[in-house]
Amino acid sequence: MTTGDASLRSQPDIADNRFGFARPGTPLQVLGYTGDWAYVYNPHTQGTTYVYSNLLAPGQAPPRYVTQPAPPLVQQLQDTIVLTQDSVLAWYPSPSQDARFMPLLAGDTETVIGAVVGEDGAIWYQTNDFCYVPSNNVFVPSQSDSFTGRWLVATLTPVTTVVAYDGQTTVRTMLALRGVPRFPTPTGVFSIVRRVPNETMDSMTLGIPHNSPYGYYVKNVLYTQYFTPDGASFHDNYWSWNFGGAGSHGCLGLSFADSKWLWDWASIGVPVIVNAA
Repeated sequence: MTTGDASLRSQPDIADNRFGFARPGTPLQVLGYTGDWAYVYNPHTQGTTYVYSNLLAPGQAPPRYVTQPAPPLVQQLQDTIVLTQDSVLAWYPSPSQDARFMPLLAGDTETVIGAVVGEDGAIWYQTNDFCYVPSNNVFVPSQSDSFTGRWLVATLTPVTTVVAYDGQTTVRTMLALRGVPRFPTPTGVFSIVRRVPNETMDSMTLGIPHNSPYGYYVKNVLYTQYFTPDGASFHDNYWSWNFGGAGSHGCLGLSFADSKWLWDWASIGVPVIVNAA
């Protein structure tokens, strides 16, 4: 089985572009070796590929659900879903313990390609690596008009705003400070993944010297809520009041009142959509 994220390649060569990946814990059957590469069979996808052999370790025989044929799609999708609560990734759309692959946490995102009817009669989403996520406690951007939970939509231009929704009701609209052209605010589908009530923001953590034109060292930054792993967040932006315009290193800076309100209202797993315009 794989010990970490493993690139899948059609040839035993690091220069060969990967065509997919295997998650940690994926069962693979080794068919042979070419140098440092293992030629393996994936019993879940029923395909063969090359994997770097140092990413493999002995494992147990997989449960029967790993080799179950995929049920037919009842809906095709191409979306990034957000887990609004802790959930599970399954080999097969079944609540059976043997069907489970790994836990998913609130705030995790998954790329899905369709929906199926599971063994329990419920709707499950099929991921792009042919695993399954139960449809409860999931935010689907293309179906946001029927979502009943809390979610956020940021629009970067021409005026940067953040709108908080509870279901289909607008709860609050806030002006925000977006990233400058050199450090743009990322667009896409995200979720709140980490919250820090008071912190020091230091450009050195990103490799930017303090004395450079883009350096910073700011203490007592309040109500930070991160929505990307690399540091984009909502937070109190007390050192600048150009709200609605550009001026950050990619974050969405808010006034004290708005950042405090958002801190009290939001939580881990709240979906965040960031649109360019």
